[in-house]
Amino acid sequence: MEEIYESLLALQALDVEIARAAARVESFTPEFERLDEPVRALAREVESLRTQLQELRDSARRLERGAAEKRELLKRYEDRLQRVRTAREEVAARTEIDLIQRAAEADEKEALELQDQALRAELKLDELEKKLDEARAALEPRRHELESARAAAADELVILRDRRQNHAIRINPAALRLYERIRGNNGRTAITALTPDGACSSCFGVIPLQKQVEIRQGPELVRCEFCGVILYPGS
Repeated sequence: MEEIYESLLALQALDVEIARAAARVESFTPEFERLDEPVRALAREVESLRTQLQELRDSARRLERGAAEKRELLKRYEDRLQRVRTAREEVAARTEIDLIQRAAEADEKEALELQDQALRAELKLDELEKKLDEARAALEPRRHELESARAAAADELVILRDRRQNHAIRINPAALRLYERIRGNNGRTAITALTPDGACSSCFGVIPLQKQVEIRQGPELVRCEFCGVILYPGS
């Protein structure tokens, strides 16, 4: 039994190392997020400004098309004015011409204002894109450092898992199955010592005397009746 206890304890020690190594690999994710947040914020600002710039350009083009259409309509009304026969028709035609003229001028004026806004947005976008490139370049050394450290941690995790696999195949299959069932997916303690005064060193529940004898002398693995871990004779 001593050999089984030692094998399970060694396996548990490896599992603890593996859990720590996996946590170390995972710890790089928030580090990368913190590192990249200023760049992501700038990138969002750049993308928002690009969208705004495109909307300004589209609106300016629509107004220009609207103004051009109104100018064409204005020509038709001016031609019609040459053919009016009564004073009433002339007044009506001139009223329409005046309305269309003002609408066309309003579209042209608004289009020019939007073009001016678009120009300012374009200049700001150029400035932001430059800042974004500079921010990315500034972070590159630290990013490379983190990527190297994460790769090293991942390599260590692979090595530990290989060691565990090689160790596990040499353990008594029934003992290994029991260990795995107790440890589960949460990585709880699966094997712990029986204290000199007969208590489980995991939950500190006092083990009945008969069970203590079985743990110290028996041929089978014994579990704590309180917390379920495997107990082995402590020193």
